[in-house]
Amino acid sequence: MSTEPKNLDITKLENVEKPLKVEKSKTYNLLLDVELELSAILGETNISLKKVLDLTKGSIIELDNKTVEPIKLLANGSEVARGEVVIIEDNFGLRITDIAEKNLG
Repeated sequence: MSTEPKNLDITKLENVEKPLKVEKSKTYNLLLDVELELSAILGETNISLKKVLDLTKGSIIELDNKTVEPIKLLANGSEVARGEVVIIEDNFGLRITDIAEKNLG
């Protein structure tokens, strides 16, 4: 048996295309049942601790998000999409307008 090292020709591997569709494995199917906490962020602001301590019922806090700007949708604290507020019967909802590729911010 020869112990001589053989040269590996990797030029044939460089042009291999990635599959467009992800094969759905058992692991993939297990992940589908993982629950995430979704949060819709209407707006944000910075205020002093004194103003927080002065808050009472009926106080109004002005947020930095304009009414025409999209609302951020977070999954476990990470932004995954943006959308617009809709009203469904007596509840608020979010119509998705943009899906995050990496980070929308």
